[in-house]
Amino acid sequence: MNKKDIEAIYPLSPTQQGMLFETLFAPNSGIHLEQSISTLQGNVNVSACEQAWQRIIARHSVLRTGFVWKEQEQPLQVVLRQVAVSLEQQDWREYSLLEQQAQLQAYLQSDRDRGFNLSQPPLMRLALFQTNENTYQLVWTSHHILMDGWCGPLLFQEFLSFYQASSQGQDLHLKAVRPYKDYIAWLKQQDELQVKEFWQKNLKDFTKPTPLGITAERLDDSVNQAKYGEQEIYLNATNTAVLKSLAKSHRLTLNTIVQGIWALLLCRYSNEDDVVFGITVSGRPASLLGIESTIGLFINTLPLRVKLEQQEKLWCWLNNIQSYNLELRQYEHSNAGQVHKCSELPGYLPLYESLLVFENYPVHISALQSADLKINISDSRSIGAQTKYALTFLASVNSELHLKCVYDQRRFDSADVGHILEHFLKLLNRIISDSEVTLQTLLEQIPLEQIPRVRHLQKSVPVTEKQVVQTQRTPVEEVLAGIWTEILGKECIGNNDNFFDLGGHSLLATQVISRLRDAFKIEIPLSYLFESPTIAECAQRIETKIRTGEKLETLPIKPVSRSENLPLSFAQQRLWLLDQLDPGNHTYNEPTGVRLTGLLNITALEQSLNAVVSRHETLRTVFTTVEGQPVQKIQPITDITIPIVDLRVNERSPQQREAQVKRIAIEEAQRLFNLAQGPLLRVMLLQLDETEYVLLLTMHHIISDLWSMAILIRELADFYAAFSQGKSLTLPYLPIQYADFAVWQKKWMQGKVLETQLTYWKQQLQDAPTKLELPTDKPRPLQPTYTGTTQSFQLPKDLSDAVKLLSQREDVTLSMNLLTAYNTLLYYYTKQEDILVGSAIANRNRSEIEGLIGFFVNSLVLRTDLSGNPSFSELLRQTREVTLGAYTHQDLPFEKLVAELQLERDLNYNPLFQVWFAFQNIATPDIQKLTLSLPDLTLSPFETNKQRCPFDLGLLLSEQPEGISGCFEYKTDLFESSTILRMTEQLETLLRCVVTQPDIQLNQLVEKLKESDSQKQLTQEKEYKNTVRQKLMKIKHKSNMNSN
Repeated sequence: MNKKDIEAIYPLSPTQQGMLFETLFAPNSGIHLEQSISTLQGNVNVSACEQAWQRIIARHSVLRTGFVWKEQEQPLQVVLRQVAVSLEQQDWREYSLLEQQAQLQAYLQSDRDRGFNLSQPPLMRLALFQTNENTYQLVWTSHHILMDGWCGPLLFQEFLSFYQASSQGQDLHLKAVRPYKDYIAWLKQQDELQVKEFWQKNLKDFTKPTPLGITAERLDDSVNQAKYGEQEIYLNATNTAVLKSLAKSHRLTLNTIVQGIWALLLCRYSNEDDVVFGITVSGRPASLLGIESTIGLFINTLPLRVKLEQQEKLWCWLNNIQSYNLELRQYEHSNAGQVHKCSELPGYLPLYESLLVFENYPVHISALQSADLKINISDSRSIGAQTKYALTFLASVNSELHLKCVYDQRRFDSADVGHILEHFLKLLNRIISDSEVTLQTLLEQIPLEQIPRVRHLQKSVPVTEKQVVQTQRTPVEEVLAGIWTEILGKECIGNNDNFFDLGGHSLLATQVISRLRDAFKIEIPLSYLFESPTIAECAQRIETKIRTGEKLETLPIKPVSRSENLPLSFAQQRLWLLDQLDPGNHTYNEPTGVRLTGLLNITALEQSLNAVVSRHETLRTVFTTVEGQPVQKIQPITDITIPIVDLRVNERSPQQREAQVKRIAIEEAQRLFNLAQGPLLRVMLLQLDETEYVLLLTMHHIISDLWSMAILIRELADFYAAFSQGKSLTLPYLPIQYADFAVWQKKWMQGKVLETQLTYWKQQLQDAPTKLELPTDKPRPLQPTYTGTTQSFQLPKDLSDAVKLLSQREDVTLSMNLLTAYNTLLYYYTKQEDILVGSAIANRNRSEIEGLIGFFVNSLVLRTDLSGNPSFSELLRQTREVTLGAYTHQDLPFEKLVAELQLERDLNYNPLFQVWFAFQNIATPDIQKLTLSLPDLTLSPFETNKQRCPFDLGLLLSEQPEGISGCFEYKTDLFESSTILRMTEQLETLLRCVVTQPDIQLNQLVEKLKESDSQKQLTQEKEYKNTVRQKLMKIKHKSNMNSN
């Protein structure tokens, strides 16, 4: 654009910004494209028609507007001094009526497909098709970002005036209109705090979108292209007249009555008495004189919240709705995104899924007429706002009340939509026939069997084009986007995409915080990402921290001299002490196995193992004492030879060989380590046949954790892929080793850092019980053996999906949701209202240590207060708060906490907690899910049963594509397998209750579990009696035969 051609430049309104993004997000969708089809009757002067439209464009600056966003801090609208619009003309008189209709539909589709380049005004097109001697079809196509439906009648009136003047050779001068930029200036002057307070008050305690009916099923991920259907109904003219009279007598608008009817239907469909749906408002501020004739985009979509008291009188209730509408007028300019933030819904959930549009334009334009031209607006259509909602109702009234429903065909069947419209008419007619009807009576008009069934739409991760998502990015947002892309493994992440919707979870959130610390040199709490889960929101908080000059207090982790005595980390100290107290214990052996299928190059495998051991000092570390204090000692690099056990001899069957492999694996997992002599990594290769091997790897926990085991196997595979092909490999340089981390930890965890962490944990655990009184099947042995086993289970896919959906609605992670269910189950068994559960956290919250093998994992104590008979939803919110607090203070080593609390040591009881909880996301390093393909070789997991359990009871859950799977790990000295099996069944029962009734009270949940147990016991007794009866009948039958 040439500067001399520019008349004005100013920002976009919030609604325009939303439309700009949505258009750029889906440039070929035709979104927000408006088409109006009018029939012109008369001897049309085509030249006068063109001149009239050109005068309109010259008169209204918004019709000369284009939009710029690239390389701009914020998008801008640019008004040109002059813009020409052409009128496309075609003669269709030779076609039949059917052919003309086909031609018109074809043109409309091709016109939609063309779309608009938003940077090139005019963002409107005109086409005129002559269908017979004095009849024309005028198609007016424009982009909704310029103007709303209010403007159409105004422009057509002006068109008729300019056309008549031009065709008569006259020069018409209309009164000047207020430009759209005055509205943008007015927006800047509004009190945002007042707007925020209004919406916070009106949306208080609103925590989930109003259901539109009964959830029927979840749609498959592949069903992602919206397709919309339309149905309509009419209230006859007689009843419409009566309804208008009733509205007038009660000083109500028809809009309010229609809103009330939809609110009633939503209450019936959702079985709730507090509902929210969207409504459209004109958005034209009354304080701006002349604004009613301004052409521009003012319309806004805002939530209407309606609460129902069934005994309340209909007209009083409707008056309350109208009062809300009147109060809303001064807030019609509210930014929809900011309104959402004022609610208590998570950002990824919509405030509402239905929209009610009552078309109440200042001029009715179904027909306009001058001396020589008549205009009939036969049709108007748009692709835009309604496509964001499952249901959109378009209401208009002339002699008849007309209601059209536009619905997402993925979500609703046409029959159900038909019922909805019938219900509308039914309630309207009931009001007309009995104006004193009660709300309760109106609700009862809707049969339960006709409540619509709604398919839940699987949320898919938005994938946008790069130029779209980079729009309006600040430098901080750019850095954040790069970090998210790296951590989440997804390209083109938008500023408003939710981290947790994109697959993020607490473990990945920790890595993001680590990267942010490195990038901005400020300390950022993990809670930031949970509370501000979008790039835009998180960037704002980071920018505030940068402006306030907060500096990073964390010491950098630097290499230290190996000539000095190297201390143990806090976690290592505890394991070392336990080994001194109980040296014959294999509890902290960490075994795993890998099945190798194919042609194995054993020499390359040994070279790979040696390369990994050379790379990680911790694999060459032993633990000795100097002056009574334990120290780390790093052994020199020596070549390791892998012992091979050949199981091909003696012509064993495959089943026998497999059994022997498992026996050897158990023996190897239980073989003790000597921490002072080492090595603390053992490797053994079992050969089953020419192309099948099992590689057993065992490390002591003092040098490893689950994350480390995954690193070991991945690096082993990387080196093998190179060495087996005769190539070399250089992995990314490790600037520090585990010993450097241990030294750093001792220096850092003191002073203010230690004080802050300890203060939190001491306050959190004040007066906490030290033991969980979990009933056991067997008396606790005097000397613990740590002998244990597992009970695996799989939650059904439908239940897994429902639990995930509940997590989204309640703004908690899946892990928090499942932990709450676990706490509830523990309460059922113990009746303790104060429960402590241990949970492991990777504790790799600094980028330097993410690639190291070592013992980093930390234990967090999660305390839950179940007193006061809370609802499950309340427990979820408590778990979220407790978990985020623990994550924020995760740096205090559990061992240091135990020492500071001066707890009495008892080998029979783990300090603070005796039960634990663990959750693994799909993205969590998990060697049991690791499958790698190498040259001539495939690596897959080999399950090793450790047959040990350091805690009384543990619940491990993992998110997999097929659903949520899990296992209870338990001490066989304490529990029978039947008890644990019953726990798995009770957990499923509990989850099925809460996904349908998240507000169920704790005591009610307990009763549900009792009923389930009783029912199961009765079933088992019945089955047992049937079995006994059948056996007795067989015995009797056999006895009778013998006697004969």
